[in-house]
Amino acid sequence: MNSSIRLFSIVAFAITIAACSQAAGSIGDVPTAPPTAVPAVALASPDPTPSLGQTASLTTTVPSHSPIPSPVATPSPIPSPVATPSPTDPAIDPATVLAADGIGPYVVGARLSALESQGLVASVEPSFHCYDEWQNAEATGRYAGHLHLSFYLGQLIDVHTASPELVTPSGAIVGMPLAELQRIYGTRGTVITGVSGNEAFSVHVPAELGIVFFLDETNTKVWSMSAGEVKWLDSAAVVGEGC
Repeated sequence: MNSSIRLFSIVAFAITIAACSQAAGSIGDVPTAPPTAVPAVALASPDPTPSLGQTASLTTTVPSHSPIPSPVATPSPIPSPVATPSPTDPAIDPATVLAADGIGPYVVGARLSALESQGLVASVEPSFHCYDEWQNAEATGRYAGHLHLSFYLGQLIDVHTASPELVTPSGAIVGMPLAELQRIYGTRGTVITGVSGNEAFSVHVPAELGIVFFLDETNTKVWSMSAGEVKWLDSAAVVGEGC
């Protein structure tokens, strides 16, 4: 009996040793599966978790994008239109302009003695049928034969002309039709009828001055014109020239 038990124990021990050896061999012989290759990520995201010993930055630096101003186009200057020259009237010689206060050196209020000393008057004589305080004279120089002068108490009160070479500031001249004269001056002028049926066109300006246009025998055209103290000129248009 004891021999049988001891034999069984020896066989069981041998089987155990064989089984262990077989098991160990089978494990070593089983091929392991090759590791599956994991494709690399094209853009790996940074690991937000800081490694040990490092402190995570709390501030994220964001690149500053300063706006680049777009260039403002400067508008090109617009060329000014070139004015087309228009035909103009020839320039008027100022020396030929007869205004309400006179012409050239013959200004209303000028002293007869001063004009005489400068040789600007000739043929000085008392006015016809007038007192000695009235004198008539003729102009000299470039105005000789174009201007007749009237003085009262030694002062020039008016200048008179029948020359078509002289012109008023508004463009009126001797020989102009009355209708054209009225178009130029409009309501500034008044037709005066004299005692003998003659007519004149009187234009007043400030300071008691004016220009009176004496019409021809038909009362349709300027025969002569006078400039100066308008009260004397209007009187001459009504009663005739003289005192």
